[in-house]
Amino acid sequence: MFKPWPLALAIAQALPALAQTTPDSAPAPAPLTKIVITGSNISRTDSETSSPVQVLTREDIAAMGASTVKDVLDKIPANTGALNDLGGSSSFAAGATGLSLRNLGKSATLILLNGRRVASYGLADGGRETFVNIDAIPLETIERVEILLDGASAIYGSDAVAGVINIITRKAYRGAYVKAAQRQSLMNSALDKDQILSLTWGRGDLAADGYNIFGHLEGFHRFPYSDRQIEPNVGQWYKDYVNPNFGVKSSYSNPGNYILRFGGQTVPVPVNGCPEVENGLCRFDQYARLGIHAEAKRLQFHGGARKQLGAKTELFTELTLSDLGTTYYNPPPIMQYTGTPSYWYSVKEGKLKSFTEPMLPVGHPYNPFPIPVELRYRYNDDPDVYKNATRSRQYRWMVGLEGQHGGWDWSTAAGVMGARSGFVTRGAKDAEQYLQAVLSGEYQFGKQNSAELLLRMFPRVEFGGESKQAFVDARASRELLALGGGPLALALGLDYRTDSFESWVGDNVANARVVGYGSINVDGARHMRAAYAELNAPFTRAFEVNAALRYDKVGSTEHSLMPKLGARYKFNDKLMLRATVSGGFRAPNAAETGKVILSAFRNGVVDPKRCATAQYMYQILRQGNDLDKADALRVRDSLGCGESFALAIQGNPDLAPEKSKSLNAGFVLVPLKNLSLTLDYYRLERRNEIGTQSVDQILAREDLLPGSVARNPVSDDDRRIAARVKQLSGQDVAFTVGTIGSLNQSYQNLNKTRVAGIDLDLDYKLNAGSLGRFQFGIKANYQLEYKIGNSGAASYNENYVGTYANYRYVLRSTASWKRGPWEWGAMLNYWPETSLMQDQYDLSYSQLGCAARGIPDGYCRLHKDMTLDLNTRYTGLAKGKILVNLDNALNRSPSADVRLADPVLRGRSLRVAYERDL
Repeated sequence: MFKPWPLALAIAQALPALAQTTPDSAPAPAPLTKIVITGSNISRTDSETSSPVQVLTREDIAAMGASTVKDVLDKIPANTGALNDLGGSSSFAAGATGLSLRNLGKSATLILLNGRRVASYGLADGGRETFVNIDAIPLETIERVEILLDGASAIYGSDAVAGVINIITRKAYRGAYVKAAQRQSLMNSALDKDQILSLTWGRGDLAADGYNIFGHLEGFHRFPYSDRQIEPNVGQWYKDYVNPNFGVKSSYSNPGNYILRFGGQTVPVPVNGCPEVENGLCRFDQYARLGIHAEAKRLQFHGGARKQLGAKTELFTELTLSDLGTTYYNPPPIMQYTGTPSYWYSVKEGKLKSFTEPMLPVGHPYNPFPIPVELRYRYNDDPDVYKNATRSRQYRWMVGLEGQHGGWDWSTAAGVMGARSGFVTRGAKDAEQYLQAVLSGEYQFGKQNSAELLLRMFPRVEFGGESKQAFVDARASRELLALGGGPLALALGLDYRTDSFESWVGDNVANARVVGYGSINVDGARHMRAAYAELNAPFTRAFEVNAALRYDKVGSTEHSLMPKLGARYKFNDKLMLRATVSGGFRAPNAAETGKVILSAFRNGVVDPKRCATAQYMYQILRQGNDLDKADALRVRDSLGCGESFALAIQGNPDLAPEKSKSLNAGFVLVPLKNLSLTLDYYRLERRNEIGTQSVDQILAREDLLPGSVARNPVSDDDRRIAARVKQLSGQDVAFTVGTIGSLNQSYQNLNKTRVAGIDLDLDYKLNAGSLGRFQFGIKANYQLEYKIGNSGAASYNENYVGTYANYRYVLRSTASWKRGPWEWGAMLNYWPETSLMQDQYDLSYSQLGCAARGIPDGYCRLHKDMTLDLNTRYTGLAKGKILVNLDNALNRSPSADVRLADPVLRGRSLRVAYERDL
């Protein structure tokens, strides 16, 4: 008999046995248990379908030493990452984590909770990309995770393009237990520190009492750290080629430095009373306040109840609540006169706004000189208020019925869900109030000023958003007639959903009063109706066909009819072939088609018309004095090779849905009793992709697209820098054009993408009797293609596999040994080398570009990387168990990555968890 995939057996849900006995015979065998596999709506007894499904069990998750759902899903080789709350402080969707399968983005991966959808995060990434924040799902209530690596719009509708991740929680629990865990770096006590505490409680037995009710409460805390705390662990390569000023105390200080410029000379004069003077400059340790590792505090609840209503009907309900907070700590703002205006876009006025930091005029109370003077100053009155804080509250409640009647297995549910998220920051300047307070003398430099005045000068900047969804669905499946290999089975379903999405900003941002901040306002809603059918036909014991068809109508967009056809063929108990072809789609969301007014601000963009000049100036200024060295980095990273400018983006109600077609084909091989191997080839093409032309593309073709880029004039700061460069080198080096002011864009159906590759899953188990049980596994993804092109073009661009962080393959191998109450395990993670370029337009990180930027060839690539994680679990305690994880046991440093703004650190870390029944 064919051996099913061992891990997939974990998803069986027990049904009451119907066995009966007679006086003259042995008990009749119990009927095979029916299960529902992610990617199908038909209950079945065989866990191997025509679509590839990977399963992570509760035991797998425990062995990983995960503290969050992100920790778990990061271990999926097909997960290429998207957004995480650690690095999202400057994103419109700060404080959230989203997933991306197959490099196709967050919106192409459908996240389900117990087979049904989850509300989108309250803020959209980039102002338009809505996604599920997996941080809102409590970890310890998860029973298993099923990963469908196939297009599934014919089953689930919109968004199921690259695959589906179905997070399945406990359906019932009786008893009570508490679990606590703490992680700690062994390299630096400030690193990788987090804590988790959870309590699970339940009562009632469905079989004996006819009901069960349970609840799970979970708290999580991730601790922050500052750059100064981790400075001793930062590699020299980072200080040499990314941020030469890392760790250097700032000349923007309190009480500050006067900067006198005359006769071509620059003379710093520390203000009297400075507590720390170094090399003739008053200093401030901004790195003690700059926190690259965000603090996170989360409180989450998940609970449910089930009640038997007769022998064949069950009432159920689920409730999930979360309160999430993420805090990014910033140094106090500075006074920085350069003569170069800062620009941002006013949506209301339809034009650029500008602000120029002032010099202190003659007669100002803080200016002792007879000439206007530049002051380098740090507003350190109350440093604790300068931080970015996000808060998100999310809910999901549903109630439903399920049962078996008339040969049908059926389920219906209705529910509501939503998320309200907010982002508040301090430190940006109110253009009008700031200038008034500084120039009038109301702000007293070097003294303690009132909180009221600071709030006027550095107001609260607020972004908010809310997503809501209500749904009702019904699904049913049954056997129709007997075929040669088993029953012909049919599933039918209806689905109705309505959702809305809103984004807004505070009045000061909406009115473009805050220097450098874009605005967003979105108001949209849509209704979604769907009907679907699925057939499973085992024509013979060897050959089975599965077909599905789904009709969707989403808002005012066109109708979508999505088919799927799958087949599998068992040659014998050791070999099965399988394949699927399917269509997929993603309907435009409200942030793309609704009333959208978005002015964003892009940072760190390489300007092809100024970067080479800026880089040359940088090399010369680095040979000057301390002020020149400080200017050098600003010239390179702000005035040419890392510019900031405004983007004005409009919504488009005429967008068409993104469409896709996918092919999966592979085999399941069981050469030995406890050895299984699955190998699946996939190819997916997506067209009509919604987006805007990339900034790099627009800048590369600026001269061919007149008016596409609005540039500022060459500034006084540009000319001053050029004069200083000539003074140091005798060379005439100057900018011929000004910095980028703004770009105007709108959402369009622009591009297409094709991805192809191979997924491998190997599993081996050995029961060695008194020696214990052994298990070995390998999960890997090998990319063959990742190509992007214009939807109207016949061909694609170059193959981007192997470009920056787009790995040719990813491999994760696990091994475990269990004997008595002890279990030992290991996980090996491996990533190969990639280039440093992201695409063909990314010339700054080509070999020539690296050389021009002074980056040695050895750092002009991302080298291969590997980690080894170890774990052990002891279950011999009377009421408890203990689990210990040692991550990065070989203490390998991460590959040097000169593209990253912040240093990446990784030493050994230890996590200890204790679980006890109450």
